[in-house]
Amino acid sequence: MYEKHFGLNSRPFAARAEDTDVFVGPRQTETISRLGKGLQADDAVVTITGPVGVGKTTIVNRALASVSPDRTVIRIGRMPLGRDEVLLLLLAGCGSSQPPKGTIQQFAAFRRHLHEKTTAGSGITIVVEDAHRIGSDTLAEIETLTAADAGDDASASIVIMGQSPLYDLLGTPDLARLKQRNRLRQNIEALTTAEVLGYLKHSIHNVGGDFDAIFDDGVADIVFHCSEGIPRIINTLCETALAAAAENNTASISTALMQ
Repeated sequence: MYEKHFGLNSRPFAARAEDTDVFVGPRQTETISRLGKGLQADDAVVTITGPVGVGKTTIVNRALASVSPDRTVIRIGRMPLGRDEVLLLLLAGCGSSQPPKGTIQQFAAFRRHLHEKTTAGSGITIVVEDAHRIGSDTLAEIETLTAADAGDDASASIVIMGQSPLYDLLGTPDLARLKQRNRLRQNIEALTTAEVLGYLKHSIHNVGGDFDAIFDDGVADIVFHCSEGIPRIINTLCETALAAAAENNTASISTALMQ
């Protein structure tokens, strides 16, 4: 692997970044702070949009960690769900390995979990990835199950992520209640030229490498041009270049190699 060739402790451009691995520039810091404030209320809904691969999940995770490290985070992925499946998924996220039979019993069990977490001050947040893919029925069901008026004062916050068409979906009559709970709309933009350079330096330094020794002058500009500032594409380009350089036994990434 290229890590040994360049004297790195691990892969600098892994697909999932956490804690100190996350690049946080001034814009990212401001966004994380804004999201953290938006999520402080137990019943808050926060909408995050941005291009595919821009790092929405990474920024949301960092914001959630700043709100409460003890918070239960339930993630709903990129697939439509039926009503019973939504409730079962929420129970599983709360740690229920053997949920009760019957919708009423399951609903009561989830509300108990919600009440316990709210009373303890830690709370529950439901993170919906690619929300425009799962459809309005699932989103409406999530809102119904987590609202404070669904049986008691306990409620869960919801983070809805997707691309810009998500706003059109939230404007439909079926999701009026969800839209009314929305406290913040935040768009995550691609990295600027300067931020791409900072991202590369941070990633290499974080695994014990010397950026100036590994990347020749001008390489960061090529990475920005090819990736348009999308971190997922940056990771793919740099991983490929590092592997190619190691295979060719070259000491650094030249502009010619990156091109």
